[in-house]
Amino acid sequence: MYTPTEIQLAHEIAERLNDPDALSLYLNYAQQYPHEKLRELLNRVCSIPEKNIKRTRGALFTFLVGQYKKYDDAGFGN
Repeated sequence: MYTPTEIQLAHEIAERLNDPDALSLYLNYAQQYPHEKLRELLNRVCSIPEKNIKRTRGALFTFLVGQYKKYDDAGFGN
């Protein structure tokens, strides 16, 4: 079960990335990862000009979360 804070964050991510179809993925992220890290990545993705996004902001966000996971799993995280 998701907490209200996790649900709110997932909706915020989906809205800012214009990616409502990925809400369940963002809910999982909100449950799994530190919220401050997700917000940091979200702000980073949203600050990139549209012309510099190769696919979608959602795809870039997912990629960056994956990179964070690899980094964290390797023991280099906080």
